[in-house]
Amino acid sequence: MKIQTTLASIFIGICALGLLAVSATPTASAAVDEQVRTRTPPGIVGTATAIKATADAAATKIKATATTVRATAQSTKLPSEEAATAITTYAEDVLGITVTIKKAGGFSSTFVRDQVQIPKGSSAQSATVKLALKNYGAVLTNGAATLSYGSGVISGDVSIDVQASSLGVYSLVVSSPSALNADSALALAKATFPGLENLVYTTYATTKGYAWYAKGSVTVINPKTQKAVTTAQVVLFYIVPGANGKASVSATVGRGDFAKTIKVP
Repeated sequence: MKIQTTLASIFIGICALGLLAVSATPTASAAVDEQVRTRTPPGIVGTATAIKATADAAATKIKATATTVRATAQSTKLPSEEAATAITTYAEDVLGITVTIKKAGGFSSTFVRDQVQIPKGSSAQSATVKLALKNYGAVLTNGAATLSYGSGVISGDVSIDVQASSLGVYSLVVSSPSALNADSALALAKATFPGLENLVYTTYATTKGYAWYAKGSVTVINPKTQKAVTTAQVVLFYIVPGANGKASVSATVGRGDFAKTIKVP
């Protein structure tokens, strides 16, 4: 009986040694190493994930901001460029002339002081500047111009916008006969601004030079609906004879909502 017990003990010992040998093999050791390596505390994993997510979000935001700034820079014109485009477009489409610009920008007294106007024209100009969405001015090679346009909405098409609700004041120095009278002065005004020559003009009393006005309507494209509509138009001509065969010829044209700022009979 004692011998059997001893043999059983020896057998159990041999089995135990076998198990220890198995656990010491390279495969088993690698498994243990893997368990040790991958047992990273949960809190550290969560923190690292949060930091990465924050960094990714910040990078995305910076990229989006940079894209917005670049797009804005590409689509925005300088005020002087916008003014020049509007002034030249109005001259061609409404007055029927081509002008050369020396300096252009936002509306200011710098441009007004070089213009020749009667009080009715000056009052209309001052009133419209407070109402219009766009106000520009320019020094021309032979005069000065100011332009206000946009009532409530602007289409973005400059030609459409300046021909709709607008008020333009263009004063030009031109060659003239040595002696002007009412008839020759009106003929000179029409020749200076051929886009306005076919209107019916009425003499307007002034203390200096010659002045006329015309009231009527004109067909334009509505900036909001993009459809042709008939709108009001009022025109003022003013001529002041000068020296050396020169004369200052001014045209003030109010259209749409701004036609009524020109207070004539």
